[in-house]
Amino acid sequence: MSRVQALFSFVTENHPRSLKGLEESRAVAPELFDEVAEKFLGWAAKVHGETGYLPRCVDAFAIFSHDVLMSQARYEADGHYENDSFAKCEEAVYGRREVMDDYLWGVFLTNFMWAHHMDITRFYKDRFISKLPSAPKVVELAPGHGGWGVWMLSERPDATLHGYDVSPSSIVIASSVAEAAGVSGRVQYTRRNALDLESMPAGEADAVICSFLIEHLEEPWRLVAVISRLLKPGGRAFLTGALTAAQVDHIYEFRKESELVLLCEQHDLRVLETISVAPQRLLPKARFLPRSMGLLLQRRKSDMW
Repeated sequence: MSRVQALFSFVTENHPRSLKGLEESRAVAPELFDEVAEKFLGWAAKVHGETGYLPRCVDAFAIFSHDVLMSQARYEADGHYENDSFAKCEEAVYGRREVMDDYLWGVFLTNFMWAHHMDITRFYKDRFISKLPSAPKVVELAPGHGGWGVWMLSERPDATLHGYDVSPSSIVIASSVAEAAGVSGRVQYTRRNALDLESMPAGEADAVICSFLIEHLEEPWRLVAVISRLLKPGGRAFLTGALTAAQVDHIYEFRKESELVLLCEQHDLRVLETISVAPQRLLPKARFLPRSMGLLLQRRKSDMW
């Protein structure tokens, strides 16, 4: 039995309410779904063992998805995100190891188990990984579970990566995923706030990966400034963000795709391509459309880009 078949079997038996969403996700891009799911589940199996990886990850995914749905319902009722500062999020999530571990393993599966994230995943592979230069030096800001950067390294054996994350759970989990994927010799993870990289030497990275961090910040423009500073002229970045999409640790409410585009352009980043996607199913009579946006960026080379 393949890992994809095992996944469907486990979800059918243990989380039947998640089955429709899983089927919708695979229908977006069946071949890519199978490719990514086999990779990610294979890494998880090496971390948690063949008998433990599905209960550990899928149960965490079900909890995470339920919590997101509840956060979105509260957002619909209140009209604003529930937390407005990093300190509050650290108290609720980041500073609690048991909560953060479940959170990260749950998010780990959203890359292919949420249908709209499958579109982001395809965008990442086709428009970012395949376009990196030879022997790229890549920086990942807030790698979380590490899946995005490790996937890039597995596709590009000539690449190296340095990831920075404020969460101890992230450093442990991302390192375990990298080891499971056999790429630990080409990646280094450091516990450090991404915004502290404002003081780093400029123009040292060929590429930057930053997935779903920007909405977690009180001052998201500082993150964009860091990305711009780290990149060499002509270097590329893959940036994703959430719009009117509530989670317990989402702080900054982006409402329009143009807000992210303008932030990037104001910091010498040319927006080469974008994608904005929404879930196929929404809360009844929803006022807000939760979206995930991906942006492919390039550091300006001259006054005329």
